[in-house]
Parts: sequence; C-alpha cells; structure tokens
Amino acid sequence: MKIRIYVAFLALFTFTSPGFATDITPPDAVGLSPEKLGLMDINLQEDVDNGTISGATVAVMRHGKLVYQKAFGTRGRGAAPGPLKTDDIFRIYSMSKPITTVGIMMLMEQGRIQLTDPVSKFLPAFAETKVMELGDLYAPDNPITISDLLRHTSGIVYGFFGDTEVRAEYQKVDLYDAGQTTAEMVGKLAALPLEHQPGDAWEYSHSTDVLGRVIEVVSGKKLDQFFKSEILGPLGMNDTAFYVDEEEKARIVEPQFKGLLDPLNVPILHSGGGGLMSTADDYLIFSSMMLNGGIYEGKRLLKEETVAQMTQDQLGDVRPGNYDLLTDENGFGFGFAVRLSDEGFAAGSKGSYWWGGYAGTYFWIDPAEELIIVFMIQQPDQRSLYRPKIRNWVYNAIVN
Repeated sequence: MKIRIYVAFLALFTFTSPGFATDITPPDAVGLSPEKLGLMDINLQEDVDNGTISGATVAVMRHGKLVYQKAFGTRGRGAAPGPLKTDDIFRIYSMSKPITTVGIMMLMEQGRIQLTDPVSKFLPAFAETKVMELGDLYAPDNPITISDLLRHTSGIVYGFFGDTEVRAEYQKVDLYDAGQTTAEMVGKLAALPLEHQPGDAWEYSHSTDVLGRVIEVVSGKKLDQFFKSEILGPLGMNDTAFYVDEEEKARIVEPQFKGLLDPLNVPILHSGGGGLMSTADDYLIFSSMMLNGGIYEGKRLLKEETVAQMTQDQLGDVRPGNYDLLTDENGFGFGFAVRLSDEGFAAGSKGSYWWGGYAGTYFWIDPAEELIIVFMIQQPDQRSLYRPKIRNWVYNAIVN
C-alpha cells in the first residue's frame, strides 16, 4: 500500500492533457494535501480494475490553479482502444442546463427578455397550457414565467421520474423523436398538462428545453448557432457541441449502458436541457467563468451581479413536489442547485452550486473555498455512488 500511495503522489505532478493548461500546480501550493488527493488515484483505479467503472476523469482547481487532472481506465467497450485521456469527450446530458441558463441570462442583460415575462410572450402555445388535478384540467392561476422555467417551478415535469397522472400523460407522447425540431418538441410540451400551479413546487423538468426554444425565438438563431457564437466560441470551449465530428470519433467515451445518445448523430432537435457533448477541459473553462463572476480570460459573458443572482437560492419556501432530487441541504438558483448549509450527507460549503448529468458527469463550484471540480463517467448506474465520494475525497484534502 505504501508503494501505491507513493506512485499516486508522484502521478499528481504529471500533466496528461493538452487542453486546459500547460502544467499542474502542486496541490500543497493552494492548501490541498497531495497525499489525500492521491486517495482518488487509488480508489478510482481499484474501481476500474474490479469493473465497477470502465473509466473516469477528474479535474480539481483551487484559487484559479489546476492542481489535479487525471484519467483512469479506458473509453469503454466499442470505443477507440488505449487509455482514457483527460480531454476525451463525454455525453454531459443535464450539465447542458447551466449553459442554456447562461444564454437566457445574457439575453436578460441585453433587455430582450425579463425574468417576469410569461413564456407565452415568446411561445404563444403556452397561453393554453392547463393544470391537471384529479383528471380535470384548469387554467393556471398565474402564467409560467421565465423565472419559473429557470428555477424549475413551472409545473412542467419529466415523465420518466415518478408515477403521477400528469407523468402518465407525458408517457403517451414521443418527446424524444429524433426527427423533430426543437420547436416541435416544445410544442408538444405546451399541449401537456402541468403537474402544479406555476410557482407552487420545484419539479425537475423539461423547463430548460423550453428555455432553449425561447433563446431561438428571441435571438433568431438555432440553439447550436447561438451557443457557438455567444458562449462556446468566445470561451474557447471548442469540444462542446450537440454532436461530435467524425474525425474526433476516437475521443468519444462509450457507455457500458444501452440507450444513450449517439455523439456522431447530427441532431435536428437541440435539447438545451440535455443534448450537449463536452470534455472536462471545456467544463473547467465554463466553471471558471462562473466562479470569476462572469468573465474568463478577459471575455465577459455576464455581469457579476447576474452570476450572484443565478447562484443563490431562488426557491425560498417553495420545496420539491412529487420527486425530490434536491434533499433538505439544497435549494435551487437559476440553472444550479445551491447548497444551503455547511452540513449535509456529503461534504460541501454553504453557497456552493452544482449539477450533474444522467450518464454520470458531475461538477460543483465552491466560492468559499475557491474550488472547481469536474468529474466524468459514462455509467448512469454509478452516478449516485460517486458524487458523495468525490466530494468527500476533495474536501478531506483541504488543509488550509
């Protein structure tokens, strides 16, 4: 065991990716224990060896310095042979949501939308959307607003989470038809009933897909074009998109799990809620922009006060309804879960904000500790296992 720890310790100072930075800062230079961070090496390699996961990447930044960036295992069965690299490409699913949210807030800063605007101002079909209660349909007391979509209090849901009368209606409609446009998919959502009155409960949902369509209507650009010109291009997130070019096929990480997106498929539907592919490098850039108050390497996407608004709890007394992904220790801002307390099931600081993706990708940003962590796997059945583990490993390594 001592030999393995020593090897892990030395490996911390070996940079393996050409993507995000040119070197690794020694962890102890920013108050992190190299030996304790090295426990991730040991544990993740053991999980690769015993087949729990095929591969994983982890990146840790503190005080603006990249101090840990590792890849373990392979890209999975059916992928290009060889070891996983730290700049390989993953399906990030719901880690698309914060990026879409940034797009909406950019339009808000430009005065093109207001948080209090009803969504029907931009998508008229939502003027007819009804609330379902005990099989009956009622007009909502208040319209769905942009703010409701941002904080998942719209009454819209995901049909595959939970078992309710509204979710049963969702399951009758093919919302995932690969041949439909974003406008057609959102039109189907507008025709489905709401599970709650807008503003009454937090329900994780297709709300961010609706926001993606709002971006298209307001900007006059398809969502992929808007992302590229306004967010991804300016930040240099060159490996983040709704599909992967054929020449980059060897970098795709394949899941040991059926039914996930094909990254090589060029989609007609651009899901702002879950359609993007990305790398740990690119998500470090995005997260750095957020932690830096909306600016990255001189390019400002958002005002500092806008980032502060996005990353503070916007729910207040509103709590989860029929399906709770937040638990008592988290609220929700605009696009991110927000930690409400230093205490909780897994380590963390009050005010840190985070989200994850269906296939196992996960990130969090801790302003109090000036920490950014990005973790990537492609195994949905393991995502709940690793999120608290990664948190505990990183926070345990903080020494000052």
